[in-house]
Amino acid sequence: MMYHTTTWLLWLLATLPPVMLTKNPFYLTILLLAVAVDYGTIGRSSLAASSWSVFLKTGLVLAAFSALLNPLTVHYGETILFTLPRATLKAGGAVFLELGGRITLEALSYGLTNGLSLMAILLVFATFNALVNHHKLLRSIPAFMYQTGAVTSIAIAFVPQMAASLQEIREAQMIRGHRFRGIRDLLPLFMPLLTSSLERAIQLAESMEARGFGGSISQTDRQREPIRKLSIALALLAILIGASWYGYFSASRWVGGLLAMGGVLLLGWILRAMGQQVERSRYRHELWRRQDTFVSATSLLSLAVFAFLLLLDKKALAFYPYPRFELPTFNPIIGLALLAPVAPVLGFPGRIERMRKP
Repeated sequence: MMYHTTTWLLWLLATLPPVMLTKNPFYLTILLLAVAVDYGTIGRSSLAASSWSVFLKTGLVLAAFSALLNPLTVHYGETILFTLPRATLKAGGAVFLELGGRITLEALSYGLTNGLSLMAILLVFATFNALVNHHKLLRSIPAFMYQTGAVTSIAIAFVPQMAASLQEIREAQMIRGHRFRGIRDLLPLFMPLLTSSLERAIQLAESMEARGFGGSISQTDRQREPIRKLSIALALLAILIGASWYGYFSASRWVGGLLAMGGVLLLGWILRAMGQQVERSRYRHELWRRQDTFVSATSLLSLAVFAFLLLLDKKALAFYPYPRFELPTFNPIIGLALLAPVAPVLGFPGRIERMRKP
């Protein structure tokens, strides 16, 4: 869309962690409204906009299912709303599932917040899918992972190409007077489809060979491959040991933090070195505008505020209604930081208005 691919990735980085870590309905509602504003203002013109409603309906179904199932199966809580007849399922003499009984406000609220969290996660990805350019997103894959990028691009284009070919073949057969009445009549449809698929595969292989796909790897790079793998393994091991140290030894957490940070820096340096050894031709570069700087800075600032407040108070995002229901707390600073997903709408309102004009 109108923003750089890196901008949308930073937007996702700032939006997804709060959604996955909080069960507070106030914060989840803010995030849901923010991504809905993004979709309603920017994402409606996207080719993938139709999938947003599918994700919304799926999220509503999951939220309703969670809100109904949790109070029927969990009978913990002090605030009893009503009592239903009890049904017990047993397996091998042990109680496997117990439905009905006491329906508590705590179980109902916990089921609602779980469903709201699932719906928020789905809508964040649906909005990101509607806003980002998938081809440019594939181009942002690091250069040394060109095999992964090629396979992913082929996989993404496979179904749309097959659907388009199937529609063209079907229209051509109908023009010739062919009518599809049963399974036997599908043979004239699938044979041309198979032939066209094989032709596309051969053309793709020829174009990849003509462009020298995979030919930039020298003998020196192959000799350095074991050293790179060993370095990556050491970096990952340092991150694992550092994270474990940080979690288990509270008196010397700084040692684990330094070790994990060193592993991350080593891994980043290795990946950067691997990317520099692979040449990539770019015929059209994405433009980085001031609006991208605004949205990226807002996303990073929101993520930093969110992480800082979470380090100060690990329960800042928590909501646990048991054993007695109490209204969840609300921190205005966190609420303001969670408005960062609206930054793409605020960053470029003039162009949005021009796009709406006929």
